[in-house]
Amino acid sequence: MNIRNSHYYIQVKHIVLLVLGLLAYFAFYEVAHAAYQQTFTISAYYSPILGQERYVTGSYESDIRLNGGGVKSADGTPVYPGMIAAPSTYAFGTKMNIPGIGLVAVHDRGGAIVHAGERGHAYDRLDVWMGYGDSGLTRALNWGKRNVEVTVYGIDPSIKPNVYLEGFTEAEKFVRTIVDTQKIFKTDLGYGKSGEDVGKLQQYLSDLGYYKGKIDKYYGDELYKSVVAFQIDQNIIDNNEEFGAGYLGPQTRGKLEAIIDNKRKDKLPQHNLGLDDTGEEVKKLQEALIELGYDIEINGVYDQKTVDAVLDFQQENDIVDSEDALGAGYFGPQTLRVLSDRLAALDEPVSQSLENLPTQQATFVAFEKDLKLGDQGDDVIRLQEELRKFNLLRIEPTGYYGEVTQNAVLKFQQRKGLVSATTDSGAGSFGPQTRSHLNSILGYRANNEQKIASRTASAAL
Repeated sequence: MNIRNSHYYIQVKHIVLLVLGLLAYFAFYEVAHAAYQQTFTISAYYSPILGQERYVTGSYESDIRLNGGGVKSADGTPVYPGMIAAPSTYAFGTKMNIPGIGLVAVHDRGGAIVHAGERGHAYDRLDVWMGYGDSGLTRALNWGKRNVEVTVYGIDPSIKPNVYLEGFTEAEKFVRTIVDTQKIFKTDLGYGKSGEDVGKLQQYLSDLGYYKGKIDKYYGDELYKSVVAFQIDQNIIDNNEEFGAGYLGPQTRGKLEAIIDNKRKDKLPQHNLGLDDTGEEVKKLQEALIELGYDIEINGVYDQKTVDAVLDFQQENDIVDSEDALGAGYFGPQTLRVLSDRLAALDEPVSQSLENLPTQQATFVAFEKDLKLGDQGDDVIRLQEELRKFNLLRIEPTGYYGEVTQNAVLKFQQRKGLVSATTDSGAGSFGPQTRSHLNSILGYRANNEQKIASRTASAAL
């Protein structure tokens, strides 16, 4: 090889090495900085400590079994709020930007952290550690499980984690917005709790077909299992091993109240109504007014009796002050809102619904006995009289609980959402749940009748 060719070879070699170096540099730069958007299903967990005010499963020991002790992650990194557990396809150190949490890194794995397509998940799973004790538990429950669009940066040492979970975050703002709109359950409920709110939860889950036990106002095993079944059906959790299983937290409360509200809306007209209007919407209004104790016929016609009943309702609830007021006797948005609230009160357990009644009216004669096909007596006569007021029974009271009465009770149960078909447990029988609903209606009817009488007496003075 001559000198000229040798110099040429060296120059080419240097150029090739330079090009390869540049390609390697740009390839590394592209891999490190090729951020992309991806939707993940993100759940949350925490680590319990002794002496907390509450535990999601009811005790420190069982919370430890569910969540672990929370000392070090799978790659040896000490745990910190916002630390991420991801499927094995995401290398330790992978950086992500999660709205409501911040810039985070993958440091952990987990049995429930699976890929899209596994266990029915549409997206890859992530799990975020929310801290220790009550504050960590509160964050984890507030977060729940969500589908979130995340920016994935890959392994990039230049991007530093920046978690902003401390204090009031967008994540908590999201949940507080939900909680602030909830009317039925203002606080979380869990295993071992007792009281009126637990009784309401039992009643609502019983109405929805999840709870089969007694309304004893205690959050025990049977109620726990019912809440788990509801959560699984509503895609809040996947199984009873997940964090929050069996606990009535913000997401579960929100789902339950949304279902209850939708059931109520189905029973009420959603359009403005006035004199001479006809149809199913008018029937819904008439049925609702009858439940509240107003003496009208369900005929689907907005006749003068319906106008008078609506006017009575409006005056009793301070919607209008006289029959000459704007909107008097007319069913509009404000009347709908108040009517919905009054009917909601009827869905509460009877002991709860009577708390706001005047003392003299809370002593109305309630039904205390279960009744079924073949029973006879005065209680059957009273039941038949009430069913006639709802236009559910056409025969005169006989005192005999026959098939006609059984069918009328079934219609009442279906109207209240207690059963959906004749094959459902308790269909057509006047049992504890059906009695509770009817007694609530009777209590409010007594209260309304007293208000009407008081207003009439005042007007006569």
